[in-house]
Amino acid sequence: MTRVPIACYLVLAGLAISFVPGVPTIRLPAGFVFYGFLPPLLYSAAFLTAPREVRENWLSILLLAFGLTAATLFAVGAVVWAAVAGIGAGGAFLLGAVLGPTDPVSATSIIGSTSAPAKLRTILEAESLVNDGIGLVAFSIALTAVERGTYSVGDGVLRFVQLSLGGVAFGIVVGFLVERLRHRVRDARIEIPISALTPYVAYIPAEKLHVSGILATVACGVYLGWRSEGIFRTRVRPQSVAFWNVLTFALSSVLFLLLGTQFRVVLRGLGGFSAWTLARDALLVFAVVVAVRMIWMFTVPHLVAVFGRSRAWAEVDPWRDRLILGWAGMRGALSLAAALSIPASVAHRDEILFLTFTTILATILVLGIPLPWLLERLGFSPR
Repeated sequence: MTRVPIACYLVLAGLAISFVPGVPTIRLPAGFVFYGFLPPLLYSAAFLTAPREVRENWLSILLLAFGLTAATLFAVGAVVWAAVAGIGAGGAFLLGAVLGPTDPVSATSIIGSTSAPAKLRTILEAESLVNDGIGLVAFSIALTAVERGTYSVGDGVLRFVQLSLGGVAFGIVVGFLVERLRHRVRDARIEIPISALTPYVAYIPAEKLHVSGILATVACGVYLGWRSEGIFRTRVRPQSVAFWNVLTFALSSVLFLLLGTQFRVVLRGLGGFSAWTLARDALLVFAVVVAVRMIWMFTVPHLVAVFGRSRAWAEVDPWRDRLILGWAGMRGALSLAAALSIPASVAHRDEILFLTFTTILATILVLGIPLPWLLERLGFSPR
């Protein structure tokens, strides 16, 4: 069995397919990802979060989801604004918002197959679930500011609270109603379709109500997952687990494959740039994303422990645990979907899309391929 994450093979296959002569160009609409793929993938991951481990590591998760996402946004924005010619402050910070959230699907699948502590996988998954919503809210605010040409801190904070808290509240309401419905249903042929529709019932209406659909889906999944003992009957649970395993594997596989096919599409809009300029800018953004995460992992836990007089965060120890958490901060489909949703009227859209794609590609391949060997060298042997 290969030790390389399957996501790496799928992205490379997509890249190869996109350059095969005669193969038609595949354009991936942002809405196709937001509405077709993300709701069930987010819901499934949220449903499976371990309540005890999340409660034990809540400070670590929130610091990563809020603090590290914000640090990445501002670091990428500041560096790109200063170093990438012509992109401007608006485009630079819009790129930072796009690259803020992580997507550690391939990383957690590898970590879960080794003797690494389970809390590392819990932290990575929970961080990604929360920062996906937070990152998309920040992206929405940044895009509005770029389109209007002005930005108000007060309006930005108010909208952030509205989108975030509104999404969480709506998701919990949907979860509560679905729970009541599931108690009344006793037929697996109905229960499993209900579970498949639930993420869309949380996501789509939330978006129509102008609150965060991602946070609504995550909140709904967490609520139902933590109360699953009272929802599932014994004979239905195995069928539901098998259904969701197949569904999430198929969706994530197709999504990574499609991700690879987009490189050719992205390159077409960059005819006016030299290969050297594009490579330099792409390497710079990738380096900033990785450096910010690594620096955060090796500084913030100690500062929280010292100034907060608490060792809750510092329990992510020894240093090898911090290295793994830093290494596994991959970007994925959410970032690409966000970049694709930027209107064509926004200046430097093609450059933002290119830098987003190359960062996703680099984090998946450059960080993902060596991850199994890194885990082994750090003493976490395969199970």
